[in-house]
Order: sequence, then structure tokens, then C-alpha cells
Amino acid sequence: MPDSLDGLPMPPLPYVPQMVPRPVDLVKQAYVFAAQNPGVLSYVPCYCGCENNGHVSNVDCFVGARAPSGAVESWDTHGMT
Repeated sequence: MPDSLDGLPMPPLPYVPQMVPRPVDLVKQAYVFAAQNPGVLSYVPCYCGCENNGHVSNVDCFVGARAPSGAVESWDTHGMT
């Protein structure tokens, strides 16, 4: 997987083996999609109770924090489930 997206640095993708119910490559693709398409996932509501963790939309399940430049600074492991 890339170390940057559109020239922006990207932290290593999370990997917590006991949390991955799908093939690892598929999960990584979902994280990259979330990093590249926050505008799309912002319209997808959380449907599994993670709104109790402060998540506003599905993008919050994948991206923990972004820099002002838009670069992903940290991931949320909730997207693995």
C-alpha cells in the first residue's frame, strides 16, 4: 500500500489480526478509499453504534485524524470490523 496519497504522507495502515474478518488486502483498500474519498463516506452514516464514540459519519470509522493539509495523521481501527 502507498506511503502517500496524492503526494500527502500517510501513516502505516493499521493491522490488528483479531479484528480483521475480511481479507487484509480488501481492508487496506477500504482504508485507502476512505483516505482518498472523505466526501463520499461523509454521506454514509455509522450504522453499528460507533456514533457513541463520537463518529459522525462512516469516514470516522477509518480516519482518526487529518492534518490541515488533508494528510491522514492517524487511523481508527473501527473500520476493520
